[in-house]
Amino acid sequence: MVKSNQTTGEQLWCEKQSAGRSLSWLANISDTQFYNCPPGVVLNSTDQTAVFTNKTYNQVSTLLMTNGERAIKRLFSRETHAEFEFFPLLAVFLVYFLCACWSAGTAISSGLVVPMLLIGAIYGRMIGIAMVKMFGVFIGNTLWAWIDPGAMALIGAASFFGGVTRLTMSLTVIMMELTNDIQFLLPIMVAIMVAKWVGDFFTHPMYHALLELKCIPFLASEPIVYNSRKRRLNLELYTAGNVMSSNVVTFDDRENVKNIAEVLLNTTHSGFPVLGKSNKGHQVFVGTITRLELTVLLRHQASFIQPNKPVTCDVTAVEYEQLTIDKLDDPAATEQSLLDYANLPQYTFTKIYLRPYINQSAMTVRSNFSLHRTYIIFRTLGLRHLTVLNPGGEVVGMITRRDLMGFNLEERLDKVQQNIGKFTAVARTFGRLAKRRAGGTSPATSPQGSPLAARSSPAACSYQDGITSDAVVIETPESD
Repeated sequence: MVKSNQTTGEQLWCEKQSAGRSLSWLANISDTQFYNCPPGVVLNSTDQTAVFTNKTYNQVSTLLMTNGERAIKRLFSRETHAEFEFFPLLAVFLVYFLCACWSAGTAISSGLVVPMLLIGAIYGRMIGIAMVKMFGVFIGNTLWAWIDPGAMALIGAASFFGGVTRLTMSLTVIMMELTNDIQFLLPIMVAIMVAKWVGDFFTHPMYHALLELKCIPFLASEPIVYNSRKRRLNLELYTAGNVMSSNVVTFDDRENVKNIAEVLLNTTHSGFPVLGKSNKGHQVFVGTITRLELTVLLRHQASFIQPNKPVTCDVTAVEYEQLTIDKLDDPAATEQSLLDYANLPQYTFTKIYLRPYINQSAMTVRSNFSLHRTYIIFRTLGLRHLTVLNPGGEVVGMITRRDLMGFNLEERLDKVQQNIGKFTAVARTFGRLAKRRAGGTSPATSPQGSPLAARSSPAACSYQDGITSDAVVIETPESD
């Protein structure tokens, strides 16, 4: 308990002897400071309810039994060295930290900004109290006036906020706007940067961890991938074909209603490439269509056409506003409609002309396109699907966000390196066999034993397997 001289809502001046000095400080007293105190003077009595106080306040309840804004203001207050002691702050820190960890990420409206500021301010003020005990109290415009528990609380709040969120410049601006104290700009910047470096050394930010917990695929600004030997891989040496998903489900631009319904019922893909015939009669990529758009088309039977019926792209049975919806109104009725389309025989030969409804500006890459540039294009444009084509324009794969996640890249590229290692061992074996066959034959008398023949032997080959610029070239050694 800390002795007070005034009642609720008033300014309180306290006097305390510390190391032979007389210390004065100002504190704002609220109703919560009288919780858990022994009975004393009657402050208020209405409706047979009495509030007692013995003119003391409880430090723990002052921080816990009020809102976060008032608690942070008290922790940030300057020249209030004896308002809070070390062990009450430690108790509040443990309770509040555990409660904040438990509530973070839950489906309730509890923010994280105020808890992060409050937790950082608590341990910052504890550090300030420890410094005051070591170096003494300095009040006024002295050189050591920065040794203040309130100032240390401000720096601690900035460091904890920065360590959790990894924000830098924006957080510095936020803290300056909160305090309007430009003198602490440099300490706040240093605390934020050190907290960010320490946090990045151990793990990623908390919001990134919440995304992983909810299985939401999140792509970092730059791909950082390591192999099984903990060496960082250069993604410029790999291609989109190394990480794409093969066996892609595609639709023709004139597709049967029954086939579309069966695919929607049996798969969970959110996008599908649409193929059309080229002038040479080959199936080539013409665009993409999403799962939701196909479902909307199936719900509007006006989009159905009969076989061999002439159609035109200028006339659409479903308007753009009807096609681009966020979610279905009645999922149960939609599923029943899909079952009817898949099972009833009259929809076997009924078709939908998809050309007017597809995204004809969908991004595509070649299978030998750089993997690093594929990653940058996918993330910068905010794509959901990226179609992979071969040099002939045929669809050979699809890339989604999950294909570009770090763990998936490491797994697939590690298999590519294993295949390269196997090929290297086989090529070296062929090289030794070629050297043995050429052994004992002079290069001048036998063209097969010449260095030129060795370089043109079947063992001298290059293995690319999707690698663009780091092909493994194996040559048989020259004959002595």
